[in-house]
Amino acid sequence: MQTLLESQGGDLRSLPAGPYLDLGTCVNRYGPPPSVAAALRDIDPKHILAHPYGSEEAFTEAYAAFMGADPAQLVPGRGITEFIRVLAQLLPADRVAVITPDYTDTIRWFPTHLPPPPGVTETVRTRLERVGEALRTHPYVFLSNPNNPLGLYLHRDDLVALARANPRSVLIVDEAYIEFVPEYRELSMVHSGLRNVVVLRSPNKLFGIAGTRTGALWTLNEDIARRVAERKLNWTLSHIDSVLATAALTDLAWVERTRSDLLRNASELEEILAARFDGVVRGVPIHYRFVAVDDPLAAHRFFLDHGVVVRAFDGTAPGRVSGVRITAPTSGELAELRASLRSV
Repeated sequence: MQTLLESQGGDLRSLPAGPYLDLGTCVNRYGPPPSVAAALRDIDPKHILAHPYGSEEAFTEAYAAFMGADPAQLVPGRGITEFIRVLAQLLPADRVAVITPDYTDTIRWFPTHLPPPPGVTETVRTRLERVGEALRTHPYVFLSNPNNPLGLYLHRDDLVALARANPRSVLIVDEAYIEFVPEYRELSMVHSGLRNVVVLRSPNKLFGIAGTRTGALWTLNEDIARRVAERKLNWTLSHIDSVLATAALTDLAWVERTRSDLLRNASELEEILAARFDGVVRGVPIHYRFVAVDDPLAAHRFFLDHGVVVRAFDGTAPGRVSGVRITAPTSGELAELRASLRSV
């Protein structure tokens, strides 16, 4: 069994029996939308008898419409993780730089990490500077934006300028959380218009459907798109994955309502955390908050003692920063969290 610091968000198997308020996962706590439950009820068992013909095409069309992209420029896949693994097989590891801290699989599969200088607090400016440095010195650069776990967001225009100034390098942007930003359609690098940009996207986090494995790679680089597509499984998406994700992607009213509620709750969560911890990363346009602490296990135990699960990160591990990440709760859960911590 994994240790606490190795466990992914939402994996509670290493903890004593609950109940807990699980704020360690990184998906929308309001999800999935009612349209997903309705689609699940309506699935005809006969449709899962045969192979999932047309499933990935249906998902690709729906996701392209959602993000305002050309479906011909998307390669569908099983979440962003699959694309990270495929790119790790295709790209020479010593030619890929990762702007850290970053996502678990990215730092695991690409060993060249560019962290902030020792003693320097990470900011939008420090990350942007390292992206520029990395593009000048490495053929491929990986970046999560908004960043996991800090939540910092680098503006699309700044990244476009850096990618345009370094046409010989490819900027690969993991946009797993871009859809929590209200202007996600305009701010996504999908609209960069540059051939040296690759974007990884997934609806799993925003719609609260991480149990389905759906995602897409976008690029105008025909060579990278072809090589990634050649590595796809014969049946990229199951019928059930496609039906549920497609149903979610059409529920735009739910998206706007829950995103607004969740971001408002995240701001309240920030104030609750800042009253107790000095290391809160503040003012980020995302649904979670990161708290820098020297002892993440102690911080994890603090929350656990009050019935709350958070995600702990070990600062001594490559590509990591010491602290805990807390996902914004629903409005009802926010009241529960506030009441629980009031006793401290």
